[in-house]
Amino acid sequence: MIPIWLGITIVAAIIEILTTDLVSIWFAAGGIVSLIACLLGASQTIQIVLFAIVSIFTIIIVRPIAKKYLRTNIEKTNVDRVIGKHGLVTKTITADNKGEVKVMSTSWPATSLDNAVISEGDYCEIVAIEGVHLVVKKIEE
Repeated sequence: MIPIWLGITIVAAIIEILTTDLVSIWFAAGGIVSLIACLLGASQTIQIVLFAIVSIFTIIIVRPIAKKYLRTNIEKTNVDRVIGKHGLVTKTITADNKGEVKVMSTSWPATSLDNAVISEGDYCEIVAIEGVHLVVKKIEE
């Protein structure tokens, strides 16, 4: 069984190296534990059970934690800083047409959160960013 566990561990590690997401490292961990059990003289049944338990445990428990701390494909921008800010409507926003809002010295295309008409000259609050436009709601005076 040593060649089998060693093979599983090596193949899982190679697959993990070749991918950009956490895909097979869990099986490598199970393979290592089963390899150690094999070297210590455990039966094949115990080795297989250990492989399954360790692999499932690491997928269910460790994977979410690892993904949280190893996110590498998120590009941070400062665009989120406009959420919650107030802006000036420079082109009327209707349910059918995007308007324009100036916030922090930058003009953005904008839509209304509830499809309400927000007239030019009104102030609004930025509640979200969808793609390249703002989603705003009118500030009631």
